[in-house]
Formats: sequence, C-alpha cells, structure tokens
Amino acid sequence: MTTNRILVVDDEEFNRDVCVRRLERKGFEAVAASSGDQALEKLQEQSFDLILLDYMMPGITGLDLLRFLRQSWSAQELPIIMVTAVTDSQSIAQALDEGANDYITKPIDFSVAMARIRSQLARKRAEAALRKSEERYALAAKGANDGLWDWDLSSNEIYYSPRWKEMIGIGELDISHDSAEWLSRVHLSDIDALQEALKKHTSEGDSALEVEYRIRHANGSYRWMSARALAVRDKAGKAIRMVGSQSDVTDKITMDPLTGLANRLLFEARLDEALQHYRESGRHPFAVLYIDVDRFKLINDSLGHAAGDSLLREVAVRLRNSVRDMEISSRPDSDIIARLGGDEFAILLLGIEDRAQAELACDRLTSAVRPAIRLPDNDIYCSVSIGIVLVSPAYVSFSELLRDADTAMYVAKATGGGHWAVFESAMQDRVRMRLQTETDLRHALDRRELRVFYQPRVMLSTGEIRGFEALARWEHPTRGLVMPAEFISIAEETGLIVEIGAWILKEACRQMKEWHGRYVHRHLLDIAVNLSVRQCREPDLAAQIKATLEETDLPPECLHLELTESIVLDDIESARKLLHHLKSLGVGLKIDDFGTGYSSLRYLCDLPFDTLKIDRSFTIQLGSGEDTAEDSVIRTIIAMAQNMSMGVIAEGVESEEHVKRLLAIGCHFGQGYFFSKPVSASDTEQLLAGQAVPFTHCDALIECR
Repeated sequence: MTTNRILVVDDEEFNRDVCVRRLERKGFEAVAASSGDQALEKLQEQSFDLILLDYMMPGITGLDLLRFLRQSWSAQELPIIMVTAVTDSQSIAQALDEGANDYITKPIDFSVAMARIRSQLARKRAEAALRKSEERYALAAKGANDGLWDWDLSSNEIYYSPRWKEMIGIGELDISHDSAEWLSRVHLSDIDALQEALKKHTSEGDSALEVEYRIRHANGSYRWMSARALAVRDKAGKAIRMVGSQSDVTDKITMDPLTGLANRLLFEARLDEALQHYRESGRHPFAVLYIDVDRFKLINDSLGHAAGDSLLREVAVRLRNSVRDMEISSRPDSDIIARLGGDEFAILLLGIEDRAQAELACDRLTSAVRPAIRLPDNDIYCSVSIGIVLVSPAYVSFSELLRDADTAMYVAKATGGGHWAVFESAMQDRVRMRLQTETDLRHALDRRELRVFYQPRVMLSTGEIRGFEALARWEHPTRGLVMPAEFISIAEETGLIVEIGAWILKEACRQMKEWHGRYVHRHLLDIAVNLSVRQCREPDLAAQIKATLEETDLPPECLHLELTESIVLDDIESARKLLHHLKSLGVGLKIDDFGTGYSSLRYLCDLPFDTLKIDRSFTIQLGSGEDTAEDSVIRTIIAMAQNMSMGVIAEGVESEEHVKRLLAIGCHFGQGYFFSKPVSASDTEQLLAGQAVPFTHCDALIECR
C-alpha cells in the first residue's frame, strides 16, 4: 500500500517538528516547509497527497498560498486543511470559501487532526476512483461502436452518448433530452412493441431488456437497432432509472449472409417504399422480377450443399453485375437485388415503364447466368426462370406485387426453365390449378389412381412387336385421364417422382412377367422404363432395380432402362459409375431423345448404352423421295451406332412414308402412333393375343421389306 505524503507548512519550527513527528508515527511520510515560498519549491520537487497549511504566516500568508494553489489543484486533487489559532468564524468561512477542505485549530488536538486527515485522504481516494471510473466509462463510450443512453425515469430525461446520435446522423444540438425525441423517430410498425417491452421491463422485468426496432436516420432511411438495457430500482423495487445501449444491426438483419445481397426483409421494405411513392405521386413506375434457379434442388441433392451454396453465390454475383451494367432503369443506384431464400432471388428495377423494357432486362439476366459455373469438382450449367410484374394503380401492398411476380415465375418455369413470363390475371387460375394438381398427386399412389400404359416397339419390316415402353398415366377421379405433361414435372420438383418411378418400374416388370407366362410365343418381349433425373440421383437405385427384378422374377435382359442425354451429361462421372453399375445387373440401357440434348457423341464410347432412340423431332420431318437434312442426320446416327454395336429405334413414326424412309436409310425398329398410341394393359393384351388388328398398314410394311 502506498504511503501518503503530507506537506506541513508553518513558520514556527516547534509546530513543524511536532506535526512531522506525530504524522510519521502514524505511518505518513511528512515533509516540512517554513514559508509559502519554500512550500512552492517543495511542490515543484514532489507531489503530495495533502497539505497542513498554517493560516497566519509572514510574507505569503496561508490564505494567499491557498488561493495560489487552487489555481493549479482542485480540492479533490489536493486536499488542504487550514491550521489556525484564529477562532472567529468569519476567517474560517473565508478559508473554506477560497477552497480549503477543512480546518483545525491551535493548539492542535492530534486525535481530531488525524481523524480529519484520514477523512480527507479517504475522500480523495474515493473521488479519484470515481474519476477513474468515469474516465474509463467515457473512453469506453467513445470507443464503443454502441450508442449509450441513460434514462432518468422520474424526470423523463435521457442522456444520449455522441455515438448514439452519430448512429442516426444527428448532431449534439439536434435532439432534446426528452424521451419523446427518441420514440418519435421509431418506425410506426415497431413503436408499439418497443413501448410494450419498455413498460414490461420497468414494471416487472428482472432480466435485461432486449428489443429490436427501426429508427429514422437523418437522411430519411430507417436503420435497424438492437437495444439492451437494465433498470435501476429503489428499495421498494420501483424502476427509477434505465441504462442501456443501442447497436446498429442493419447489415446483420437485412443482409443475406450467403450471398451478401439484401435479404427478404430489406427487399420488402424497399419495395413498399417504392410502391407508396408511386401511389402518392402517380409517377416513378417500376418492375419486380422474381427469379428461381432451375433444377437447383437436383444440383444441391446430387453434388451436396457446399456445391449448392457455391452455385448460389456465383448466380448472385452474375445477377448483381448484370443489374449494375444495365442502362434500362432510370435510377440504377437505387435498384435492389435480394436473395429471398433458398434459390429464389428478386430484383426491383425503378423507372421500368413497359413490358419491352422488363423483358430486355430479363434477356440480359438469363444470358448472364447461362455460361458454365466452375465449381471445385464440376462445371455446372444452370438457368433461371423469371416472373415479371409491372406496377399499376391496382396494387395496394408490396405483398400483392411479390405474389403476382411469384405466380408469373411458376408459369415461366412450367415452360421448361430458362424463360420469363409477364404476369397476367389469368395466371392465377393456372397456378391454383397447379397447386391443386400437386395436392392430388400426393394422394394418387395411396388411392391407386396411377396407371401404366404401354406403347409397342415394332420391327419396321414386319410389323412384329418386339417390346413395349412403359408410360405413366393418371386416372384422376374428377378430371379423367391426366397425361404426363401435366404432372411429371410437378412430381420431379416435389420429389414424388422417386416413389412414382419405383411403382411404375415394379408394375411394368410384374406385367411383363405375367405376359411372358400367358403368351408363350412372346417370351422374348422386353419392357422399357424411363428413369427420371431424381431417380438417377438416388444412391440405392441399382439395389432397388435388382430387388424389383428378383421380386417379379423378370429376367434382367427383358428390362431396358431409358435415360435422356441431359441426365447423363449433367454429371458425366457420376453417370458413368451409375450406368456401369446398372449394366452389371444384366439390364439393357437406352439413351432416349437422342440428338436433342448436348449431342456430345464423344462421351458415348465410354458409356455402356446398347440402344439409341432417335428423337421424334427428326422422324416427323423425314421427307419423301430425295434425301433431306433429317435423312442425313438419322443416317449418321445409325452409322455411328453400328460402329459402336448399338441398336437404333426411331420414335415418332406417324405415317407410312416415315416407315419407308426409315427402312431405306437402315433403321429397323420404331414406335409411334402409326402403330399404336400408348394403351392400357388390357388393350395391350389384345394386341399380344391377336384379338385385334394392331396395325392397319401391314401391307405397306410388307412392301417395304
């Protein structure tokens, strides 16, 4: 513990010596000065914790020295106790008025003197500690990023730190200390919750108050704040004071952490501001673009969430750069792009006056996203579907704009992705129908409403049925027969396609095994079943197929699995592993819709396909007589397939002329409406049993042999 140093100032040597000895015996360090001048010299040489100052001295009197010292040291910094023989109260009062902390009289009663000395030193230590604490508080308040406030509940006055004021862009004199100044700046949507939280905390809260709200900045915008506070209570438990801090959490609350874009909260606030400005002024039109990444769930499920996150970050960068480079919006600096959640984004484009401008913006956005996105292990091609809504006086809330933009986006996505659509009122009925279809589809399997139809694969030269393709149909209880185009894409998006695909596979295998037993001359018939993108991403797909073959007892060579080019080439390495695994089961593998996808023939040499199916878009354009471009394409495909020991099937055979041209250019198998549309199992049995003439143009087939 530090020893307190005391300066004794007295012109009488005896008094000085007695005081010094007494003080030293009490544990103090005492220094003597015989005059005011000598006292000043001592003060220049060292510091003192207290001064005992004689009132009556020649030359510089004690009162004069007191006045001089108080110019440099306050009563808190350097306590001074006057020692005087004068007993008149006027002199004592004058000394106290000039800054003396206390006084003692001669002859000195040292027990009283020591008590007063200790009292002054104790007060000095307490005031020094308080001052240090206040300095720490001031430095902390100045250095902290939080704004501090101190609310005297009895007077209703609030102290706001400079940082608090800086947070909302106001100066020292721009706000009063009334609590109404604070609350009047809070957003109308948040004021009730804030006042309720304050009321609850002051009346009954024991734990700290924590609440978030928006407060108006001097520039007119709103900033999100997080306030924390604690009430100070009197002995009766009544809150008399509240001390708290305010943190600016705008970025945390309004920014999407994955992409760095605005989030839904900020986008909706800005959209609401734009709508209200439009409704008040009748000017400043704008457009809302609702954007969804096509097939994102498939990418996320197959490549993992890390790859999905990387994809979203890159899409966000491309959308942001595209918007920044546009010269369409009237106020590009005020446009905002946000990630609403998942794989959905939204853009507010100000100054868009018509459909043509909005569609031009969408064209640039889709083009920006289209190039390959390079991930650590894959190059991914993705597209976006965009819904457009143009503001009009009919809109009264931002939620209506988002709803209609979302509706238009679903319409765009239904066209196959990579497209955009401008909202029209008729779209709402279509979307409602789609949602109802999704709901009904979820019950279709349980209610046994799904059916398998069969379309024959025919040897073109004889008309002989060699196999069938299994195709899904839905026997809806009120809508009748629903075609795949109306529900397969929904099944893909919802994941129901996995369950539906497994059921179709089992039912087709079961049915083919039954036909093998009933029509002995048809034991070589095979059944082709399509595999969806989602099914191919199932880790146990091969095991499911093996289990189905064992359960139905269908020979593996009688099952052919059909995959499209896009499924295979989206992730060539994963596809290669899957196809070789499937091939090891002994099943046949067909590549469907060949020529419409990537058409990367170089990959086929590495993949164990045994059959190519020529897409119907080539077949239906086959000409008569001289070769056409389509003839040349098909001839090239056939020659390539033969070089790789692969079979060829032409889809979309719809006329006698198609049959003739296909035979002439070397294609021996086909399927299409010329032979039979997909039919139910019972109608297929009629074909197999010969109870109906399946092909009405058999004579033409014989002529072509």
